[in-house]
Amino acid sequence: MASSNPATPTPAGAGDFGLPSERDQRRNTLIYAAQISIAYFAAPALYIGFMQASLCKRLETSDTIANLPSTVYLAMAWTTVVIAWLFPQARLLKRLLSGAYLLMAAAGLMVAAVIVVQPGTAAIVTALVIHAAMVGISVPLIGVLGWEVLDRGVSRKLRGRALGLAFGVGPAFAVLGSLGAQLLMDGKIFDFHLPEAWAPVYPYSYALLFTISAGCTIVSAWLITRYRIPVPTQEPPRQSFQDGIVGGFRAVLGYPILLIACLAYLLIYAGNLVQINMSIFTKEAVGQMAENLAGYQLALRFSFKILAGFLLGWLLVRTNPKVPLLVTAGLLMLGVLWVLFAPGYWFLLAFGINGAGELFGVYYVNYPAQCSPRSQVRRNISFLMLISALVGLAPVGYGFISDNWGLRASFIAALLLLIATTAMVFLKLPWRPQPRPQDMTEADRAALNH
Repeated sequence: MASSNPATPTPAGAGDFGLPSERDQRRNTLIYAAQISIAYFAAPALYIGFMQASLCKRLETSDTIANLPSTVYLAMAWTTVVIAWLFPQARLLKRLLSGAYLLMAAAGLMVAAVIVVQPGTAAIVTALVIHAAMVGISVPLIGVLGWEVLDRGVSRKLRGRALGLAFGVGPAFAVLGSLGAQLLMDGKIFDFHLPEAWAPVYPYSYALLFTISAGCTIVSAWLITRYRIPVPTQEPPRQSFQDGIVGGFRAVLGYPILLIACLAYLLIYAGNLVQINMSIFTKEAVGQMAENLAGYQLALRFSFKILAGFLLGWLLVRTNPKVPLLVTAGLLMLGVLWVLFAPGYWFLLAFGINGAGELFGVYYVNYPAQCSPRSQVRRNISFLMLISALVGLAPVGYGFISDNWGLRASFIAALLLLIATTAMVFLKLPWRPQPRPQDMTEADRAALNH
């Protein structure tokens, strides 16, 4: 049985494509699901958008400033490709993953401390922006390395099950975290009220929220150390900047299917980011401040994601990687239409529909991962994260549209973008993607057939 040390050498004769035993693959699947689930519990603080926007509006900032943390979060995606280039060794996989989670823990504790001190609006907004930047470094890196964990530690046959478990059970933890956040923000959940002496008050409710998120990410960092992942006994040295960064970017651009898949991810992500304006729209839709219902919105968002997580994992096992792309895009479009036409409190269901569609972030990354040989998964997905930095313009763009033409205009803009993206995916991407033959090494070909 493989060791649980940070670097477990691949058994002699296994080659770079060696996988752990089936028992260890199932262990890795459970650890992956647990890691994702614990991080999901911290979603109210780590999902940059809703809570940050509600705090900014409490501080009486503009819609543009309320969207600023999301823009900064997305703008940090370039760091992933640099980290992947600087530290390409598989033996560093677990250390990099743990480090990313610990960076988020430090960011959460920093924001909590600033909120408690209450130095003023500008300082709190600055702390939120710094937190967004640090989470923006960590989350894409965790995503990229997570795909490599699955590729090295779980067979492709089990991948759909791993994703279904992680993103089916995981959102249940997010529901619990969201309801807990609602309790912190409003002092009540449905008919349950906290005793007045126990109820956190503003701004300490936000400080406690970020502190809890830090604790969750520390637990996830520990779980990373329990993976059993074989790595090669010999690894190639780091490439030069020209070969690793410039050459890698050219390789991604040179494979049309991979390029279109990356562009689709960029556009669907941009369409989805209108969700921040959906939260701000709460006051217009139901006459209440967004923060009074933010926990319920997040609970709906993740409740719907539970069923969608299992369904999409099942679809991936039973069909092909393209079907989940079309399903998630359809759900995002339905969510925007619901905001535009649902009356009163029925409007809140849009957050559930949107939450189910938000799993595009898993399957729109799985598709280019399937287009990539194992030796290039980390590089190609990191370039996908780099390209996605352009999405950082979307939240501020939606904020600008709503400040000048109203929130409904931003929803129409997002809907048009989602329709165009769905058409491109349906017409231009094959149902069963494969790596380009000339990009594959002998070890990659053996891994594909293993």
